[in-house]
Amino acid sequence: MAIFEGESPFESVEGDGIVVVDGAGAGKFAPTRSYTGNFTDVPENAWFYTYVKTAYEYALANGTSAAGFSPDGTFTVAQALTAAVNIHKAYTGNTVRAAAQGEAWYTPYVEYCVANGIIKDGQFTDYNKNITRGDMAIVFANILPDSEYAAIRTYTLSDMNDTLPSAAAVKKLAEAGIVGGSGGQYKPNDPIKRSEACVIFTRIAMADMRAK
Repeated sequence: MAIFEGESPFESVEGDGIVVVDGAGAGKFAPTRSYTGNFTDVPENAWFYTYVKTAYEYALANGTSAAGFSPDGTFTVAQALTAAVNIHKAYTGNTVRAAAQGEAWYTPYVEYCVANGIIKDGQFTDYNKNITRGDMAIVFANILPDSEYAAIRTYTLSDMNDTLPSAAAVKKLAEAGIVGGSGGQYKPNDPIKRSEACVIFTRIAMADMRAK
């Protein structure tokens, strides 16, 4: 099983082909569509099937095409921030402005993240590079109030220690049952896969899917 166990931002054709889909509704998460085996590269026996299916049904993720999800694909910092914003919007009922003419499609999402304390100004300098597992944890540990990340287990990862920038965020998400490890390691410097990020999306939105 993969390290995070999930992935994929909400998508829409903005910049490098991501689809930006709004969250499920003001102040709550709810299914808005049905999954009918849409993605041929997401077989029912895949470890990530349930997460991709649920993320799609709750409008937390789309495919890279009508019939494909690209579960082993990576995604960028901009795409990760877009996903974070849309989850935050679904929870709070907030809105995000449209990109102005001539500015990058993701600029409003970066501004929203800074304004709402999801990231710090200048935290990222290249929004087009692939986001790492460590940076993903830092972003997604800040989306919802701390009460939504209540610890439900003790979880130790051998490659994480307090000197790492992502240590506190990984610990928070791991103990809340949102992320896990592979072979007892988190591998914070590796890029996250789309399949892996879907786990984060669904487990943040739906507490009953969190690992115990």
